[in-house]
Order: sequence, then structure tokens, then C-alpha cells
Amino acid sequence: MPEVRNNGAAFLAALFFLLATGCATFDTKIPDSWAPHIELSETPFYPQLAHHCGPAALITVLEASGATPAYDEVADRVYVPGLEGSLQVEMMAAARSFERIPFRLPGELEPVLAEVEAGRPVLILQNLGLRKVPTWHYAVVIGYHRERAEILMRSGTDPLQATPTRRWMREWDWASRWAIVVLEPGELPANPHLPAVLRALADFDDHAPAEPRLRAWRAVAEQWPNESLAWMGMGNARYELGALEDAATDFERALESRPDNLPARLNLAQVLLELDRPCQGLRIVENEPMAFDHPLFELHANLALRLELACLAGAGT
Repeated sequence: MPEVRNNGAAFLAALFFLLATGCATFDTKIPDSWAPHIELSETPFYPQLAHHCGPAALITVLEASGATPAYDEVADRVYVPGLEGSLQVEMMAAARSFERIPFRLPGELEPVLAEVEAGRPVLILQNLGLRKVPTWHYAVVIGYHRERAEILMRSGTDPLQATPTRRWMREWDWASRWAIVVLEPGELPANPHLPAVLRALADFDDHAPAEPRLRAWRAVAEQWPNESLAWMGMGNARYELGALEDAATDFERALESRPDNLPARLNLAQVLLELDRPCQGLRIVENEPMAFDHPLFELHANLALRLELACLAGAGT
């Protein structure tokens, strides 16, 4: 009987190992061109309170980006008592509320470590349980050790947790490989991907003040000078700041990059009207006729009428 029990225990141990590791294979190679060992030792550390891994991880990356929120402010924004945890969408919204931009990173190891290599900690979600019986946990990646094949983190009550890379990848993979880098407006991820950057800035635009939005969109325009949406974002921010001449220039650049950008065309015409150049604005809107069923048709028609009346009255050129 003891022998049978031992065989059963071995079988159960093997079964648990298979359930825990699965059949997935991961790319865990750290580029040889990078430093063999990085630890962002200056990264803040907040020991996790009960169920507060979300607030602790978020304030860590916020402070690392230069923001100075109070812990209670962060916790009030992201901790959901009924869930005893925090949701990713709330974590990202909270970062934006402190005038920081959360950029979602691609679901591979290298983009995460590229941020660390550039001096930026990365907030991740892990599943420390099983795939079908999850135990969710937020942590902050602050480094790696290539020879030891370890990922270094601020996690829970541990200021420096070293996790084998393959185990780290499994725990991250079972949490849908969710990772964000939280940056000050005007900064971009180490290896920026335009669609992801545009999504992040569009979300930031919804609630942020004009000045940080201007810095954010300027960085995009410098990286991708032919991206119409970048100039559009800059023009909208400058318009709110009262810099009408600069806003007109930005909207002109948006149209040069993409002549079918109708919102940029209408915005430019509106700014020209406010700059007492209605005849120029009228030519701008007349250059692009609009179908009757277009969502912007009424706005286009009303603006064209105002421009025409102002031009006929001799209000400007």
C-alpha cells in the first residue's frame, strides 16, 4: 500500500506540473546587445496592503514617471472593494487622471524589457494560479538578469523579487500578457508602434488639459511628421490655448498630410474665420464638397454660410 500511495503522489505531482506549465512555448531570450544585468534600483516601493496590489503597483510607476500622487488618491481611483482588486481599465484611467499616459505594450518579453533597458519600470498583470482558476496580481518589472534568466520585480511585500523567466512568461501569458508603461506627456515608448500610440493619445485627449495634450501630440508629430492626426491633435490643443495662428498652421499641416481629413478642413476654416480671414476659409471649405448624407454636412453648410457672409461683408481676405 505505501508503494501505491507513492506512485499516486508522483502521478498527481506530474499532473499538477502539466496543468501549471501547459504546452505553450515562449520566447524568453534577452538580446545579447543589451546590458547583461539591469536593476532600476531607484524605482519607488510600496509594500502591498491586503488586496492592494493594484494601487501599490500603479503608484510605483506613477512616481517613477515624475508624478507625485498620494497613495490614498490612487487607491480611491482603482480599488474596487466588491472585487477585492482593481481592473485594468481603471488602472489606465487613473494614470491619465494624474496627467500621465499609459501605453499598452505588445505581448512579448522583449518590448517589456526594452522599456526597462531604457530606464522605465513596467506595470504588468500576472496570473499566479491556474489558467482556469486564476489568482490575479499586479507587479512592476524593474530589471532582468540574462545569465540567471530572471526577471526582477517590485511585487507584493517583496522589494526585489527574482522570478525565472519561463515561469514569469507563463504567469504573464495566463493574464493575457497585459503590460503598460506609464509616461509623462511628450515621451513615447522605447519602440513606439503608431496605432497603439494613437489609441493611447486619443484616450488621453478625452480628459487631459490642453498643455499636456500639446506636448503629447508634438512628440508624435516629431516621430511621424506625416501623420495627419498628430497635427490635428496639436491644432486642437493650441486652439484651446488661444494660439490661433499656430493652430491654423497645424491644421494646414494635417490637410497637407491627408487632404480628405474633413475635421481638419473644417477646423482650419473656423480658425481662419476667427482670424478675420473668412474668404480664405471659404475657399478651404469649398475645395471639398460634402455629400448630403455625410455626418458633418450640417456643420459644413453652416460654417460655409457664415464664411460667405463674412467674406461678402468685407471682414477680411
